[in-house]
Amino acid sequence: MMDLNEIMSRDEEYPLRKKRFDIFRNFFKWVRSLKRFLPLKKRRFVILNILFFMFGAVIGMNFAILSGLPDVDSLANYEPKLSTGIYDIDNKLILEVYEHRRIPIVLDSLPDYIPAAVVSLEDKRFYDHCGIDIRRLTKVIWVNLVRKIGGRKWGQGASTITQQLSRNIFLTLKKTLLRKVEEIYLSLLIERRYTKREILEMYLNEIYWGYGNHGLGAASRYYFDEVPESLSVSEAASLVGLLRSPGIYSPYNSYERFIERRNLALNEMFEEGAITKVELDSALAESLHVVDQSKKEIIGPYFINEVKREMENLFGRAYISWGGYKVYTTMNQNMQMLADSILEWGLGRVELNWHLKKKEEIPDSLIHSENIPYIQGAMVVMDPATGYVFSLIGGRDYRHSLYNRATQSKRQAGSAFKPFLYTAAIDNGFLPSDFVFDLPMIKELGGEVYAPKNYDETFMGRIPLRTALKMSRNVASLNLCQEVGPFSVVEYAYQMGIESELEPVLSIALGSSTVSLLEMVRAYSTIANLGEKVSPIFIRKVIDRYGNTVYESRIVKQRVLSEATGYIMLDMLESVFEPGGTASYARSSGFKKPAAGKTGTTDDFKNAWFIGFVKDLNVGVWMGYDYPRTIGKGASGGALALPIWTEFMKAVCDSAMDYEFPVPEGVEFRYICSESGELATSRCPNIANEIFRKGNVPKRQCELHSGERKNIEKPIEMLDDFDF
Repeated sequence: MMDLNEIMSRDEEYPLRKKRFDIFRNFFKWVRSLKRFLPLKKRRFVILNILFFMFGAVIGMNFAILSGLPDVDSLANYEPKLSTGIYDIDNKLILEVYEHRRIPIVLDSLPDYIPAAVVSLEDKRFYDHCGIDIRRLTKVIWVNLVRKIGGRKWGQGASTITQQLSRNIFLTLKKTLLRKVEEIYLSLLIERRYTKREILEMYLNEIYWGYGNHGLGAASRYYFDEVPESLSVSEAASLVGLLRSPGIYSPYNSYERFIERRNLALNEMFEEGAITKVELDSALAESLHVVDQSKKEIIGPYFINEVKREMENLFGRAYISWGGYKVYTTMNQNMQMLADSILEWGLGRVELNWHLKKKEEIPDSLIHSENIPYIQGAMVVMDPATGYVFSLIGGRDYRHSLYNRATQSKRQAGSAFKPFLYTAAIDNGFLPSDFVFDLPMIKELGGEVYAPKNYDETFMGRIPLRTALKMSRNVASLNLCQEVGPFSVVEYAYQMGIESELEPVLSIALGSSTVSLLEMVRAYSTIANLGEKVSPIFIRKVIDRYGNTVYESRIVKQRVLSEATGYIMLDMLESVFEPGGTASYARSSGFKKPAAGKTGTTDDFKNAWFIGFVKDLNVGVWMGYDYPRTIGKGASGGALALPIWTEFMKAVCDSAMDYEFPVPEGVEFRYICSESGELATSRCPNIANEIFRKGNVPKRQCELHSGERKNIEKPIEMLDDFDF
């Protein structure tokens, strides 16, 4: 052990502090001076009393400290805060949420060189001491005492692995003498109660590794995106090197210091016999590639927010503050990433074609969450049969705005709302072949003149319901709404899945009330399911830290329409993709799978919608500004939202799969005259194969065209023989 003179000789500031050491000399001089004033017996009495007092004080202080120590037996049932993992539909980890990020590890599952690295660098005599390293502690106390007397801060630490564990679990990090004494006592008690392997395992699960990571499991995932069992010798040594000071030796702050510390750990491991010379040379030569956290983005942040909101409703903040849950969601990561890229492509396309200010050209200083100046979009992808939401996009840039435009934003749906009107009509006895008038309408509503018009500002006269829906004729739909009744339209919209407040006014047929995109996708799924309503599901199940399933979603289907009504509406919405329909762009762009859907455009082109589905997949797209304003002339749902839907469907639909919609038993097909709506004859120039509810078909043959009248009944399979 180096003496005081040697320590002081190394201190350049010794001449400035020499007087402070004179205190000791003066104290001993005072003790010797007692001879002059007190006889020997009295001096002994005084000294004995002082020693007795000091001994009693020490005993009392120790009793006080011991009585206030926590119970180390509680470590046997210690349950630290853990991170909660969020997983996708394939049970792959998407994200961890936490107050303390911690992933538990089991010591026996680790390679031997990991605990060896910890012991070599942090506590060489770990397996030999009883909780405190007396030899090292004595040296450090002496060095620190000299530094403290000299007016400097504590310079060295002598904490063993056991002491670090006791401090991290039971005590504070504040450096005081009392805390150090408590730390020593706790370490001795822990060593009596637990084995070395148990202590080391607790240590590896508790110690802080920087950037919110507690424990080896979280650290290995954060820095190398690996499980601890997969760490190489070099990676393990680099992580152990961080323990002394995660901030100073962080690879993100100084990669050079990070490597130097790794090399030190490797050499210590070699000296302690934990690795061979060959392993040392190989590890020293290995290049370390840490995860670039600045480039790591959350997949589907708006989807994740919906999951967090639902978790908070189920478990409060405990799922973060206490953690340890595994949350299995319905997200399909491939679909989510595809939707993200295609929506951004579509928005960029709109900016280019409609000469809008591009998002990347707007400085961040002009972008605020309450004022997003660029055009926004939202998208929902859902399985109509189960309600599983595969992907959800609530906005263009999560960094700029947390506002979820798929669930929180409510906008007028325009013509995308019309399927509820036509569903009400079909379910109340109307036929797809029945006629409705597409003629000028003038009404006085609320003291104002209401003169609705069609998108192309023309009128088609008397047209079938199918044509009115296919070509999205506004005035024809309003005339139908007068017959069906606005209250009936609202009732059917609620039955099918809309939850927002709706006004039962005539203009409800044109989507005058505001709804969310998720509501619309849910309601369209009722048609895709042939009349069965499902609820959107984001979380499949939740498992707690003990492996118990504490929540599991149930797919509940509620029949709100007959199969016949559902299929007739599905068939009518398929017409929207045919030539002349508002979604015919999808066919000309190469999408050939059977599909049904509807476009939506609001007044002055403020909102563009498209909701459409194929068998087993329902997708809704919305586009517009946060503060509704005109996007541009001709910015309809078919021009803006439909191309995004089409490109997504082309990418996800498997060419080998059968996407034909199954035909239920409650419907039948008949060839009718397109001009009269009656059963077609051989003289009818325009024939259509129309769908009807069984028993509710036209009763008469066409009388509009003269000549021989003959009922034409051909099997559905012969539909391809006709060119309609």
